[in-house]
Amino acid sequence: MRKEQTWGTIITIHGKSTTYEARYTYRKQRICKRFKDKLSAQGWLNSEKTLVEADRKGISKWTTPSERKRQEDAINRRKRLFCDYVTEEFVPNWLDYSADGRELASGSKRKHREYLAHLSKVFFWKYPIAEVSTEDINRWLSNIKNFGGATPRKKTFQLLKSVYEKAVNEGMVDRSPVTMKAPKVPKSKQAEIPPATAEQLQIIYENMAPTTRISIWLGAILDMRIGEVTALQVQDFDGKTQTIHIRHSESDDGELKDTKTDASHTTQPVPPILAGLINDACKNKKPTDFIVTKPNGERIHKNNLRDDHFNKAKIVAGRPDLHFHTLRATSITTAVQVGASLKETMQWGRHADAKTSLDRYQRASGADRMRELANGIEARLMPHEPTEAELKQAIVETKKRLADLESQLDAIYHQKR
Repeated sequence: MRKEQTWGTIITIHGKSTTYEARYTYRKQRICKRFKDKLSAQGWLNSEKTLVEADRKGISKWTTPSERKRQEDAINRRKRLFCDYVTEEFVPNWLDYSADGRELASGSKRKHREYLAHLSKVFFWKYPIAEVSTEDINRWLSNIKNFGGATPRKKTFQLLKSVYEKAVNEGMVDRSPVTMKAPKVPKSKQAEIPPATAEQLQIIYENMAPTTRISIWLGAILDMRIGEVTALQVQDFDGKTQTIHIRHSESDDGELKDTKTDASHTTQPVPPILAGLINDACKNKKPTDFIVTKPNGERIHKNNLRDDHFNKAKIVAGRPDLHFHTLRATSITTAVQVGASLKETMQWGRHADAKTSLDRYQRASGADRMRELANGIEARLMPHEPTEAELKQAIVETKKRLADLESQLDAIYHQKR
């Protein structure tokens, strides 16, 4: 190893290949860098000497090579295009995987591609990522026609926000220009559909095939989605404990997949009458057979169950407005009416977030429910003499209830004969 004295030092290092390390010390900091040839090492020392002399004369401020590299990288980052950062840094993981690393279902992947397509049409797509402003984003959001609806606009906005959160965390930008709240989405018309009544559910049940009709109670009582109903297998039902394990759903291509959310994957208690119906539907079937099937016993897919069975029966019940998903609202509404708390509503509804449960809970416990509670509290706490009308109404209801009970008792006697 040989030293040659110049401004600074160049050290020749012999090994598998000869390298040259240039060194100098300034402001009590030792600076060094290795090169493959001596000429490059000397050239670097000369350029460093120029920077040091400029600093001594007060012409410019000297910084270490590593500090200069960081400043150069920061400048280059600010020049990086928004589109390049999205496609090269953000999209590869986000497009097909959830935040916890699990691969997304095909439907979720399709939605991600849809929102990415909307984002790729923004007018600032090829702007430097650090130069997109809050004003640019507000201008983009102002035209809902860019998205084809309120929900895609909100989802695309959330995608943009996530991109900038990543960029800030990685030091790509100093701060996010996404400072506004997410666009609001009006309540869907489906969410405003009134729940089904007990009478309507019974009519729908009676007008469906024997192999599919149990799906009505699985939806209206156990709060199951249609894809969860068609994915339900015999092995998912435990007759001894009267519980049902909801662990699968049906994908758009008919395959079994994970439930919509982690919260959806659960074990639900099954009340006794429904447990009996499920037990009957499981008879003479293998554990992997499906509980709800076509009339010929073959597997039924969710579109077939909806279009060829449920939709026809709901017309007979006088409820053409019903969706199968309305049965979930029916279940939750009824749960609230029998006294479920907000926490219990969230657990029963298997919602991934509290807001969904809160919306459903508030709707189910709205003005009519509040009136019912007020009347009930008054009746408990405030003594009063019943009016003639109240007494007559109570007599009518009691007679009707008595007639129903006698009819049920006669039916039991008839079965025993």
